[in-house]
Amino acid sequence: MKYIFIILLFLFISCNGQKNNTDTIKNSEEKQSPTTIDGQNRLEKELHYIKQRNSNVDYFKNKEINDKIGHQMNDSILALEKLLKNILSTTRIPNLTKNGQINLQTFYPEMGFGMLDGLWVEKEETMLLCISDYIFYDFFPEYKFENLSPSQLENIFSAAFAAGHVITSIHSYKIDTLENNQAYGMISIDGQDIGPFKPNTLYALTTIENNIYLISKSINQELKGLEKCTAIWNNVDSASEDEAWKNYCKCYHKEFEQHEQAQQLKREIDKMLALIVK
Repeated sequence: MKYIFIILLFLFISCNGQKNNTDTIKNSEEKQSPTTIDGQNRLEKELHYIKQRNSNVDYFKNKEINDKIGHQMNDSILALEKLLKNILSTTRIPNLTKNGQINLQTFYPEMGFGMLDGLWVEKEETMLLCISDYIFYDFFPEYKFENLSPSQLENIFSAAFAAGHVITSIHSYKIDTLENNQAYGMISIDGQDIGPFKPNTLYALTTIENNIYLISKSINQELKGLEKCTAIWNNVDSASEDEAWKNYCKCYHKEFEQHEQAQQLKREIDKMLALIVK
């Protein structure tokens, strides 16, 4: 009987020791298991993206443009697109991670580098762009979304959508949306030249949860020009075109807000936001 007790005691100690040893190994494996991109939290993914993008900029900045470098750049941009799709897995834009394309087109400043890092799709003749708020504020660290100025809005939309042309705001304003999210609208004259042009593009900007959405749409209807503003342009000789353009835009800033056309275009901007804000 004495020997049976000793044997049972030995077995108990051995089994208990094996269990403790197994738990120790398991805990050690959990602590040492490598963290993959898919397992990282969103902030880590955003930091990884910014680091990779900046590394690409440094790599390509002194490279001579040729077919080989062009292929390398395209591959690098597609790799960044994949990272963005992993970051923007939750969004108000349907199928963004499936059909979305990266907004970044090149790493060469002279060829357009600087466009906001986001994913875009086109829907109902409207361009929808989504960007994480962390990457947005990395691009605009001094901006506060709750109090964006007209010039800041112009800078934001230019960074997002202007590729080879200039965006000139003639009216911007803050919007109260149905979800009580902060939003802005902007009406602009976009183009490569200056002249007595009419507003031709609508923009909207809003933030929901951890994403910032930018929306762009061309004005398809024919607008009436403001005679008072057109007269400013027509009465100045060609030697002073730059000054005339500034005065022409100032006139639109002052006069267009009260014009019936402005109210109609604001309703169009509301429809654009409705694609995001339900």
